[in-house]
Amino acid sequence: MAEFTKQAHDDKSFDHGPAREATWTNVVQTVGTNGLPFYLRWMTDRNDQLRQYLAQHAFDILGPTAEPAIPALTNLLKGDETARVAARGLGAIGATSIPALTDAVNTLTNRGQVQAIVVLGDFGPLAKPAVPALIQIIKSDSPLAFPAMQVLVEIETNQATVLPLLALHVADSTTAVGNSAIGAAYALGRLGNAGVPMLLMMLTNETRVVHASAAGALDPEFQSFSLDKGNTNWHGFQRMCSIYNLKVMRAGMRAYSKGDFVAAAETAALYTNSPDASIREAANNVLNIVRPLAETNVPQSKLDQQDGFFMPKPAQP
Repeated sequence: MAEFTKQAHDDKSFDHGPAREATWTNVVQTVGTNGLPFYLRWMTDRNDQLRQYLAQHAFDILGPTAEPAIPALTNLLKGDETARVAARGLGAIGATSIPALTDAVNTLTNRGQVQAIVVLGDFGPLAKPAVPALIQIIKSDSPLAFPAMQVLVEIETNQATVLPLLALHVADSTTAVGNSAIGAAYALGRLGNAGVPMLLMMLTNETRVVHASAAGALDPEFQSFSLDKGNTNWHGFQRMCSIYNLKVMRAGMRAYSKGDFVAAAETAALYTNSPDASIREAANNVLNIVRPLAETNVPQSKLDQQDGFFMPKPAQP
C-alpha cells in the first residue's frame, strides 16, 4: 500500500489513471478489513491529499464490510480536516452508518455537521431518523438551512410536512441565514407539481439569486427528475445537486444577458399550458407581474458595457 502511493505520487500521467484505479481496487480487496487501521490513519494525513483520497476510496470499495470502522470514522467527523473523508467513508459503508451520521447532525457544530447532513441525502427515506434534526435546523437561523432543506426533501415523503418549511426560506438571499432560497428552490423542484406554484412566485423576486434558483428548479430537465415522477435518488443526491447547480448558473447567466424580468417571463410562460389548474393560475399571475417590468428591463450586461465594465475590442487592422 505504501509502495502504491509512492508510485502514484511519482507518476502524474492521466493515461495511467485507470490502471492505478484497478491496482488500488485489487490491493484493497486483497487486504480486506485488515487494511482499515491504515485507511483510518491515512485519513488524518493532512499533508498528503492523495492518501486521504485513497483511504476514503477504500471504503467505497469495501462497502458494508467496513462496518467495524464506524466508531473511528465518527470520531474523525469531529475534525474539520478529516470531516469530509470520514463522512464519505460512513456513506460508503451503508445504512448501518445512519445512526452515527444522525448523531453528528444533532451534536456537532463543525464541518462534520454539514458533511453528515449531505451524506444523509444519499440514503433517501432510509434516513428518516434524521428528519427531526433537519427540521430544527430549517426552522432556525442556521446557515445550514440550505443543505438541510435539500436533504429533507430526499428523506421526508410527506409533502404537507415539507412545503411549510420551504415557504420560510423562499425569499432568503442576503439575510443572516445566507442564500437559503437556493436550497428551498432545489427542494421545491424535487417535489414536482406540488412545488411549482411556489417556484413560479419566486420568479417575481427582484434578487437574481432567488429568481435564478427558481428558474433552475423549473427547468424542464430538472423537473423530469422530480420525486413525484418516481425518480427518487435516480441520479444520487449529490449528483442531483450538481445538475441543479448547473441549471441555476445557466439561469443566472440568461437573466444577466437578457434581463431579469425578461428571463422570468420566459420561464413562467413555459407553465401557462400546464394540465394542473393551480400551476396555470400561478404562471399567469407571474406573467401579469413581470411582463410590464420586462418591457423596460435593460439587461445588466448592457449596463455593464455602458459603464465600461468590459474592455473595448481592439481595432481591426
